[in-house]
Amino acid sequence: MTKLDELRKNIDEIDQKIIVLLAERFKYTEEVGIYKAKNHLNAQDADREFQQFQRIIQLSEQNGLNPEYSSEIYRRIIDIVISRHQELVTTEG
Repeated sequence: MTKLDELRKNIDEIDQKIIVLLAERFKYTEEVGIYKAKNHLNAQDADREFQQFQRIIQLSEQNGLNPEYSSEIYRRIIDIVISRHQELVTTEG
């Protein structure tokens, strides 16, 4: 196995873990969305988002990751979650 193959194998293993964790995260955000819809809460919570991004930036800095990268990734994840929560309002609410 070449060094490149070994590096790619490590990346593939990490990707698998990321997908497992994303699936778990989306399971919980789905439950949050259902709760919000049933209780007539807004799909988007600006205060919670702000706190999340502060935490993401801090975690990124602590782990040597460019906070812009993680913020961009999480912006997309959160946008998907908000969109799903908006869908749930029409089906659950």
